[in-house]
Amino acid sequence: MHMPDFIPKFVEKAGLDAFFSQEASWELEPPVGEDVPRAFSTPSKALVKPSPIPLKDLLKRELYPGMVHNVVNPKLCINMVRALGESPRFREVRLSNLIEPEDKSDPERFCALTADLGNGVLFISFRGTDSTVRGWKDNYQMGFLCPVHSQKVAAAYFSQLLQSWHGAVILGGHSKGGNLAIYASSVCPKEVQDRILAIYSLDGPGFNTEFLETEGFKRIESKIHKVVPEFSFIGSLLDSPVHYSIVKSNASGIKQHYPISWQFKNNLQFNTAERIAPFASYIGSTFNKWINKYDAAGKKVFIDTLFDSIAAAGYTDFDDIFSDFKSALPRLYRQFHTLPPSLRETMIQFFQDLANIAFFQLPLVKAFAHKEVSSKD
Repeated sequence: MHMPDFIPKFVEKAGLDAFFSQEASWELEPPVGEDVPRAFSTPSKALVKPSPIPLKDLLKRELYPGMVHNVVNPKLCINMVRALGESPRFREVRLSNLIEPEDKSDPERFCALTADLGNGVLFISFRGTDSTVRGWKDNYQMGFLCPVHSQKVAAAYFSQLLQSWHGAVILGGHSKGGNLAIYASSVCPKEVQDRILAIYSLDGPGFNTEFLETEGFKRIESKIHKVVPEFSFIGSLLDSPVHYSIVKSNASGIKQHYPISWQFKNNLQFNTAERIAPFASYIGSTFNKWINKYDAAGKKVFIDTLFDSIAAAGYTDFDDIFSDFKSALPRLYRQFHTLPPSLRETMIQFFQDLANIAFFQLPLVKAFAHKEVSSKD
């Protein structure tokens, strides 16, 4: 089989060809050293509605535009779908229950997909934040509100799936999707939690302190596997006692957030690092100190005002802002000055507080450079 273009050059081609050419074995390791219940070892009742579609059936050119209409790198994603659909290891995985917003103005910014692995286990995948203003507002609301809208929908999606599935499940997601996987696992009944084999959070943000103290979270905490890149910013937001592994990336800065850049060793295991990059630690520490400075009411005022102002300026997607920042900046500045004077002063104070915290944190950059911010695994 040819080597797909999306595979990073630092991966040994021979090893990866072997990986994609493997027959599906799906030998799962018991979660956290526990025995997998016998009931999970045989296929359970399959999802009926809608009918699952084998991944290999998606290898049709006319379907590709619909798959990648709202992604960062469409060509790369299509190459990945082709590699998976052609491989004996993945092509029989059956996909179903896709939920996604119809357009960028849709307030329902939730997206999820279910994969039937064919061995009595479902993998439930939650998508991370897209580039829409509505999606990122939902992200930042996590700093003062739990549950946010997307967390509620994730829990409902998981609950609805379990009405027709009685076997084992694995949940996971990238960025905010990792947070949603953890939330949905935490709020489901204990008997459902016992059926969860593992939860994967790929550079996903944490939670507020109150949520981390709930019994539901504590019951599934040991099943969470979190992976972050060396320059982890999103995954460092908010509180998280979860153990994590640090993976090296061939990208720089915030672009390391995308898992496609994460490195593998010849044995196809993550090429791990010992600590978070010093500057990433500085940014994460600064942001968390700043956001934790305010109570829930103060956080709500800032988030609502900031994102409502962006929307009022006519923007629905951050791509539109960054693609023409010279025009966007004065437009946003004019919108900011339409705020009532008292609210405008409040927002100015928020930004001044951030600048002050960032300034006084600067001497800590050197300390971060020498401090061991190590993997917690």
